[in-house]
Amino acid sequence: MRTCDACGKPIDSGVVIGGATVCRSCEPEVKAEIDRLQAEGKPVNAIAIARSIFRETYSAGNYLLRDIPDELWTAAKHKAVDKGMDLRELILDAVREYVSK
Repeated sequence: MRTCDACGKPIDSGVVIGGATVCRSCEPEVKAEIDRLQAEGKPVNAIAIARSIFRETYSAGNYLLRDIPDELWTAAKHKAVDKGMDLRELILDAVREYVSK
């Protein structure tokens, strides 16, 4: 299952805008920012816009995790590929599942 790039919530299907997958709730905000940038003649990067919205709302900052055991990291990469998601999504899903218990 994918997550919205703007709010981080799991979505079954969403709207893909310039490579960013967003839920129906976040779509208007992302499109409004795209329209604003286009009107100003500035370059548009939909993924950067969606992630910026996410950081403004939910930011806990960047977190660097070091010294992950090779075997665990390899298994995580394979699991992400098997599920058709990137490592960020896989890690966020695992954390969501852990804290919801």
